[in-house]
Amino acid sequence: MRNILMTLLPFLACSFACAQVWSPNGEKIAFFYIHSIEDIYTVNLDGSDFQILEGHPERDFAPRWSPDGKHIMFTTVRDGHHEIYRFNPQGKEVKKLTEGDYDSEDGDYSPDGRSIVFSSNRTGNNELYIMNSEGKHTRRLTNTEAIESTPRWSPDGSKILFRRAVDEESEPDLYTINPDGTDLKQLTDTPKGEFHQSWSSDGQQISYITVVDGAFEMRIIPAEGGESKVLVRKKGYQAFYPHWSPDNKYIAFTRDVMEGTQEGLPALFIVDMKGNERMVSDKNSF
Repeated sequence: MRNILMTLLPFLACSFACAQVWSPNGEKIAFFYIHSIEDIYTVNLDGSDFQILEGHPERDFAPRWSPDGKHIMFTTVRDGHHEIYRFNPQGKEVKKLTEGDYDSEDGDYSPDGRSIVFSSNRTGNNELYIMNSEGKHTRRLTNTEAIESTPRWSPDGSKILFRRAVDEESEPDLYTINPDGTDLKQLTDTPKGEFHQSWSSDGQQISYITVVDGAFEMRIIPAEGGESKVLVRKKGYQAFYPHWSPDNKYIAFTRDVMEGTQEGLPALFIVDMKGNERMVSDKNSF
């Protein structure tokens, strides 16, 4: 297990990317891995079949499995700016889903696999959009002067979780909205902002990262908002990318460590719901 998890370490070149994503059948994990450049890889849970899926000289990152497991969607800069592509992990057939002279990024599938929510600056500032799974029939979900990013569909498909900042100088807070654009709800309101938000597998809780008095904290809140709980806090050490286990008992995250690995680069930890944490891998996967 130690060697498996070493391969799953996410890196920080893309601050909005999901660190790793499980296949729907739970047999594989897709992730972006930096060697000379970011590419999309998968690995079996027993550590076998570690392979690159779509090697390209430009950066590929932010992988997301389709619910049926047939495709992996990702963001890439192979067009000179951010666009969303997908490929078939078996046949390696690549399909471009967005097109334009603007950035489209960080797509997330709806639970039924029929729709994709993503962010784009096609109107000047980042807004949220929804298209079908073939990249057609795009509609605008938000229409504000704020900056909206990193949408995440809830497990039951009823809500979309995202970040909203008033402007580029402001820190973002977490919001949810219905897929039809109704019932906008603010979940957090803090001066430091929140990032790397993630739904629990049952959709009842949300984890995120924030910085308080110079310390990176991982917090969880009820999905409807309310009082947050600190699970991880270690001053001087950055924490990133919380990702819930399928049984909701643990959250995996990365933290830069100063011993046992390359200085300043992340190692993989897990934490339980009582805040008990341990390092799973003390090396990064360069």
